[in-house]
Amino acid sequence: MANTRQVVSDDYPYIPIRLEVQGQSEVVLALLDTGYTESLIIPASCRQRLGAPDGRTTLEVGDGRVVHAPVYLGIVEIVGFPPIYGVALTLLAGEYIIGRRILDRFEITLDHGQRVIIRP
Repeated sequence: MANTRQVVSDDYPYIPIRLEVQGQSEVVLALLDTGYTESLIIPASCRQRLGAPDGRTTLEVGDGRVVHAPVYLGIVEIVGFPPIYGVALTLLAGEYIIGRRILDRFEITLDHGQRVIIRP
């Protein structure tokens, strides 16, 4: 029997994720970015409620600039699937952006620009 478990997001090209960092948990929509090779970018506005970062990273962004950003370790769950522990959450942008280190664990279907279907 085939595994038919899946998560469907009608908020194309966003998917619902639950993230936990420094004991704080929330469910948010994250933009799928297959060009981002790391795990998850979280909005810079999160810094107001988070404590000291667990480290820093250096990234090359889309326009070729090299930026330095704080990193927090956390738990990420595509809502409906088991959580992923020890994920590097990079504080950088204005929205949540999920990258290939997480997406490559799943089968992702972009269904005619209308919805995102995620399977294990």
